[in-house]
Formats: sequence, C-alpha cells, structure tokens
Amino acid sequence: MMNVFGETVTVDACIIKGCEDEFLIGVDFMRSHEAVMEFRENELRYRENERLVVIPFRTFEGPTSGPIAAVRVARKTHLTSRSVTPIEVAVVAKNGEKGVFVPTTRLGSVMLAATVTEVQDGKVWVPAINGSDGRVKLPSKKILGTWVPLDEDVAVLEVNGELDHTKLRRWLDELGDADTPLDDEDDV
Repeated sequence: MMNVFGETVTVDACIIKGCEDEFLIGVDFMRSHEAVMEFRENELRYRENERLVVIPFRTFEGPTSGPIAAVRVARKTHLTSRSVTPIEVAVVAKNGEKGVFVPTTRLGSVMLAATVTEVQDGKVWVPAINGSDGRVKLPSKKILGTWVPLDEDVAVLEVNGELDHTKLRRWLDELGDADTPLDDEDDV
C-alpha cells in the first residue's frame, strides 16, 4: 500500500471481494508495531526504524461525506523569502471530494490561507505566505490544519469580482422566505 506521503507501507490484510478500497488491520499488527490510532486526527501512527509512519484513515458516520481530519505537509517544502507559494498537503479524502482546509498551526512567519479545494490523489494545494526575509523549511508530516468535507448540497460560490448588492439580494430572495425570523435569531 502507498500512503499519501508517497511511502510504501506493507500490511498483511484480508481483502473482501467488492471492498477492495477498505481493509481491517488486526490487533496483532497494532501490538507488534506499538501502533496508536488517533481518532481525532483519523491517523494510525507507529515508529519503524526511527521514522514515524502515518497511515491516514476514514470513518463514516453522520450526514457529512467524511469526518474532520488532520492535514499534513505531503513532503518537505522550502519557501522562498517574501513569497506566496502553493504547497501540497495530504488529506484523508477521496478523489474529487471538495472541502475546506482550515489552518490550525502557527508556523512563525509563514501564514497558510483557509482554502476551498478539491482532492486529487489524497492531496490538495494550499497557498503559503512566507513573510520573512529568509527561506523557510516546512518539515514533512507536520500537522498544519484540518480538512472539513463539504456536503453535496453546499454550493461553493466563485469569487470573480462581479458580486454586487442587488445580485446578492436577488439570489437570496430566490432561495426562499427571507422575512420570517429564524429560531433563536436573536442569539445569532
């Protein structure tokens, strides 16, 4: 198996016909590798030859297409001074899934932008802004933020400079009743 960081991970797994993209990892593997499952980040982690091995996984529950998951740098990345550079980050999501990358980690002079994007081969591109006068290295596998999958019924509006008040009002009116107050509207 190849993980999203481009590393080959060898696992003896029982594959069931019709479920080729899913498999179970047994207790024997977990014990022998002293592996830890982090459900908050949706990752299985263990050390092998003094290297951290991270295997992202997905769980399925609730109305969304997937859970909120940790996002990590896909490979060691160098950012030039005073620049905006797209960086590739690894996410636990299927190809074509749309979601929001939300930065959660402070990186000194580097700022990451919250981004709505689409997954390709377990990775997405995120803009990184280096405000320092020197080069900055982002180490591989460092947690940078979270991935929030978008439901299929969420419409992502493209920002193209043509937004004006009358068009927005017309669009909101087309959506439905704008006059009836919402429950707990005073709390919003």
